[in-house]
Amino acid sequence: MKRALQALLISPNERNREKILKGEKKITIREGHRDYVLSKVMLCCPIDPWCVEAEITGVRHCILKEVTAIECSDEGYDSQKKMIKDLQHYYPELTLDSKVTIIRWDNVQGELVNEYLSQ
Repeated sequence: MKRALQALLISPNERNREKILKGEKKITIREGHRDYVLSKVMLCCPIDPWCVEAEITGVRHCILKEVTAIECSDEGYDSQKKMIKDLQHYYPELTLDSKVTIIRWDNVQGELVNEYLSQ
């Protein structure tokens, strides 16, 4: 059976979108243990429509307090406290004992990437 295409919804934050297009942002931390697999993924935003293709290169399940300093830094946070505060914006009930999924990707591609890089 062919696996369905996976998608990761990205907030309409222009700075994050630019980092994704440049290949600088390659990780996200999501509440709950999510069933992502190493495969193609569409990174997209339904609020401010845009979409690119990437390849999931890593999926790790843990609880929030187990997110490593490297994962925290790769996600753009300089402290666990800032990471938690930001994630609670999206997931208000999030605590240090909440389950999370850390998803890494690479090889972002598509017309939007080509247009961005040609500027």
